[in-house]
Amino acid sequence: MVRGEDEAGSGEREAKRRRKTEGEGSKKSGSEDGATAAGAAAAARLTASVTKEKTVTIADTYQASLSHECWEAKTRTEEEDQELVSSLITHIRSFMKEILKLKQEKPEEWAAEVEERRVQVLMLMLSLRRLSRVQKVRVRDSRERTAEARQSVDGVTLQLQNLLYEVAHLKKEVRRCLDFQSADQEIDLVPVEQFYIEAPEDISRPTETVENPHEQRLARLQWELEQRRDQTQLFDKLTQEKEAVAETINEQERKLASLAPRITTILEATRPLQEALNLPIDAKKEQQRIVQLLPSPLYTLWVQASAYGEAFDANIKVEVVGDVEAAKKLIAKDEDSRTENLTESENEQDQPEENLSRKKRSRKSQKPDGDEMDDSVKQTLGLHPLFVKITVSTKDGNSVILSFYYMQILRIVTVKCSVHLQEKTKPALTDVISSDTLLNCLFPDDDGQTSPNPANYYQLNRLQINLCDQLGATGRPYKWAQNLAGLSFSSNKQPNVHEEDSQDASSQSESPSATAVPPSDGDVVVWQESADQMQGTILAIRRRLQARLALQLQLINLETANSTSSIAIPPELLRQHFPGKICTELKSWRPMTWADYEAAPSTQLLRDAQVVTPQHLLFSAIMDRKHVRLEALVAISPDHPNIVPVTSLLLQWEGQYQATNNPQLRQMEKEVNVHWDELVSCRAERLHLLPLLLLRLAVCLDVYTEAYSAHADAGKPDSHFHKEKIFFRPSRGPDRAFPFKYHPKLGVFSQR
Repeated sequence: MVRGEDEAGSGEREAKRRRKTEGEGSKKSGSEDGATAAGAAAAARLTASVTKEKTVTIADTYQASLSHECWEAKTRTEEEDQELVSSLITHIRSFMKEILKLKQEKPEEWAAEVEERRVQVLMLMLSLRRLSRVQKVRVRDSRERTAEARQSVDGVTLQLQNLLYEVAHLKKEVRRCLDFQSADQEIDLVPVEQFYIEAPEDISRPTETVENPHEQRLARLQWELEQRRDQTQLFDKLTQEKEAVAETINEQERKLASLAPRITTILEATRPLQEALNLPIDAKKEQQRIVQLLPSPLYTLWVQASAYGEAFDANIKVEVVGDVEAAKKLIAKDEDSRTENLTESENEQDQPEENLSRKKRSRKSQKPDGDEMDDSVKQTLGLHPLFVKITVSTKDGNSVILSFYYMQILRIVTVKCSVHLQEKTKPALTDVISSDTLLNCLFPDDDGQTSPNPANYYQLNRLQINLCDQLGATGRPYKWAQNLAGLSFSSNKQPNVHEEDSQDASSQSESPSATAVPPSDGDVVVWQESADQMQGTILAIRRRLQARLALQLQLINLETANSTSSIAIPPELLRQHFPGKICTELKSWRPMTWADYEAAPSTQLLRDAQVVTPQHLLFSAIMDRKHVRLEALVAISPDHPNIVPVTSLLLQWEGQYQATNNPQLRQMEKEVNVHWDELVSCRAERLHLLPLLLLRLAVCLDVYTEAYSAHADAGKPDSHFHKEKIFFRPSRGPDRAFPFKYHPKLGVFSQR
């Protein structure tokens, strides 16, 4: 029996129950009657819908049920099923309320009524389940239709992709056909005009090929083939001649090789003659053998210095010194390390990562951290076993010995300097010929304290190395040394060669101005720029030695001087620039430290403007005239006398004065710091600039005291000095300028 017949039976039972309960209306409330009537109406509608269904007679009940549900899903819409579900739920709620009310009030035969309503609720639940299955059938049908539509779209898409692929393939084949070039198109044939001129008529066939490009192309290819055959025959002939010439050369080389032992024997026999005639043939031969072991920068330096000495300057001696065996071992070690690294890199590609990590850990654990750090520092600061030694001599027999070293890890060139004097000078309190500071600031901003290679900052910082503390062992990495070695870094600056005349350079050709070194990445050896720097650097070194020797003698004289008249100045300069009598006396001359110079209040402006730096040589000069005391703090530049000494004054007379609070004292500083060019006219006179400035300072103090006495109160005898200098007005102008300018021809002083 199908499900529709069950539902019809349930509808008949519901109708009977409703007729039975109509007689008992007095026992039930109006709400219960309404609910029962609504439930009965819903059941009646459901029964009517069921009775309208088509009865399908199928042997298999399950298949009949499935077919019936499919038929329901097709005949009704989702909205209609939704309304049926809402109606059934409402009826179920109504029956449940009636059951609850019957259980609470318990009227007569309430148990039978509860059971009857329970059956009705179960039947309604079955109807809900049937509607749920119908909805699932509807969803399944929708999915099947969607899958069929998707499969159809996928099939069309696949066909489209196949067609697009075929179109692309056809386009590629068409493009390949259009771009096809035969082998003859790569042959560089002679021009058509030249072909008709050079080719014989049996090949060119002008009557047939001029109007036919294809035949013309074939004819040109045939002519090219004939030419190449001729060139092949010529090549074979020339190859035979070359082999014959090579055989002749080999025969001559064998003959020359047999002469080498004989020449060696002759050289050994002539060794006494070489020593007698000062012909260092063997020494040059040995040097040529050693220089092959030099690193590239030192080799560049050796070549340029040797060439310059042979061409222009016979007072330069260049030689290579050091441990030759260690240099050979170093080269062999570098080659072995390259080979080992190459082998390890090939082997490590086949090893698992675990073995590689274990190998690295074993390498790291071989040495303690402290020992490894010390080895890294030594290796970083290590010098090449060979170094280039250049001796620069002067006419007086004095010489500067420069030792150029190459730091292999930092890739910079360092310099160690020593001085050899023909005559020993007296020791001074300040040794200005010290080998450690002789070449400081040979060119502007080049004190050799820091490395010119920017990459060294990170290398030294990683190992916590301060290069300034290692200069005694490694030498100073001057920038001009890198230029001579052909090394170019991005931070290098071109030194400015001074163009003053020098007695040392009188026998040399005029020094050209050096060209600027362009920035470059890494250490690049530049031969031409090294040659451009050589002459200017040698000239600057000679001038520095000459200036320092003169300064050394002047400092010795000033330290022992007990009066102004004992200051050593050439007589012609003394008569040309100073009056006959100077009353101010030089009481003391002593060196001072940078801390003392900083403590002096009169030097603050110079230090703030960085006119005076710790690189300067600092001295204190005390000058007196009776009870007037003038202290002059003199700062001498390392590049003296190219850079003029800077003087700051402190006056003690009826108080303490300096340039900031005394305009006349500021004028005195201007006389020695600004108008110094009136005292010198050439480099020879400029070497005496320091004593000339001190003597001018003494004369200015005389003028200051006498001009000040002209305005002082006559009642103060301590403030009065007799007028011994000739000047017409003691002061002039709003700043009351004193007559510090001296006119030697007239012998008078005047204001500027």
